[in-house]
Amino acid sequence: MSHELRTPLNAIIGYSEMLQEEFADLGQPQHLPDLQKIGAAGKHLLSLINDILDVSKIEAGRMTLYLEDFDLDTLVQEALNTVQPLVEKNSNALHVYASPTPYGQLGLMRADLVKVRQSLFNILSNAAKFTEHGLITLEINRLAEADRREWVTFCVSDTGIGMAPEQIERLFQPFTQADASTTRKYGGTGLGLAITRRFVEMHKGRIWVESHV
Repeated sequence: MSHELRTPLNAIIGYSEMLQEEFADLGQPQHLPDLQKIGAAGKHLLSLINDILDVSKIEAGRMTLYLEDFDLDTLVQEALNTVQPLVEKNSNALHVYASPTPYGQLGLMRADLVKVRQSLFNILSNAAKFTEHGLITLEINRLAEADRREWVTFCVSDTGIGMAPEQIERLFQPFTQADASTTRKYGGTGLGLAITRRFVEMHKGRIWVESHV
């Protein structure tokens, strides 16, 4: 199903981008807005399909980790670059802090690079989505446990709308958002945080939330 769903969508996205370039070269910019809408809709649908396929693989026990050593600074910067348009869309500011070493000297992390990056992006994009004219903060720490195992922690905070206790209870359930009014106003499938939680747990880590309205 993965191949059957993704291949035609990638073709739609690819051809929309090719046509945009052709009309721009021909000096016919009047067609560009419609083509950009086709491309944006295709990318949105592809993102939804990717999330649904991830949930299916997780529930089927087919999701696996591909562990590798990677530069943590590079991972964080990639996530920040991807989420920046969402941050700016709602006129937010994004600040990054790191401890005990300064940001730019975070060193190596051993984990599944793709899944950690996707998890961090999911949390940052949620903060950007539910915050307007506010501040989003990412704090990165290294914690050493008694058995000398070292953990990397990502703490994302925001000045957004917040959540009540009953909303928090439903937060990490697939296809679930805080409530119906939230879904109507902000959209979304309710899959991002459910997938993030499973990715974190696959790494033997944990994720939690503290919030108030």
